[in-house]
Amino acid sequence: MSGTSAMTSSSGSLMTNYARIGHAAQQVFPDILQDIIAMEEPQHRLYGDVTSNRFLNRNLRADEWTMINNVSANGYVNFDIPLIYKLVRNLNLVPPPSKGWDFHIPPAATEILPGDDIERIRRTRNEILHRGNAQVSDTILTDYFTSFKDIATRLEAYLGKPKGEFEQKFQNLENCCMDEDTEKTYLERLTILRERDINMSKALENIQKDLDSLMYKDSHQLEIEEWEEQNKLFIKTDAVDFVCFRILD
Repeated sequence: MSGTSAMTSSSGSLMTNYARIGHAAQQVFPDILQDIIAMEEPQHRLYGDVTSNRFLNRNLRADEWTMINNVSANGYVNFDIPLIYKLVRNLNLVPPPSKGWDFHIPPAATEILPGDDIERIRRTRNEILHRGNAQVSDTILTDYFTSFKDIATRLEAYLGKPKGEFEQKFQNLENCCMDEDTEKTYLERLTILRERDINMSKALENIQKDLDSLMYKDSHQLEIEEWEEQNKLFIKTDAVDFVCFRILD
């Protein structure tokens, strides 16, 4: 009986730890990034700057455009980490990471530019969201929050915030008493975000496959047209028609 109780308690604690780091990724860090973009990109300039940027103008999703179109009324309150990362990166709103954006390895401990910390936030968000194991030990929890608080302290200084304003949010989240309803809410939000990420990735893969298929067909159509142009005596037979059909099918 006592062994079962201990196991249940331990499992509950591990899931609670996951809820803690999950809330940091889905709420606390977005709040900080919203402060950064609010300081660096006045709301009245955002739409014009985004539409003038070739990459952003062509690659934002419909829901992201909705937030941008409504920024004058709603501010940056609903902007999440992926969207703010795109905006900060492509509008050059902060000093970039030491090794550049989306480098193949994470920023080193000695690399502490604002861009380095934004890169850390993006990577940490993705890592937490797509963890294969939703159970987080106390040791791993401590490691996460040590990193979180270091980032918070540096970004406080960058934004000119009072010392401890961001860091205290992580301190409270790490140590607060979390009831079952709050834990359940945090975990459900993580599940929703993870499923949305997966669905968007699949949609992008399908779009890329369609584009590749169209490019393949277009390239072969061009080859056939050039072939016919170069040989005006080209006579199509049933066999040739079949080959062309198979290429373009």
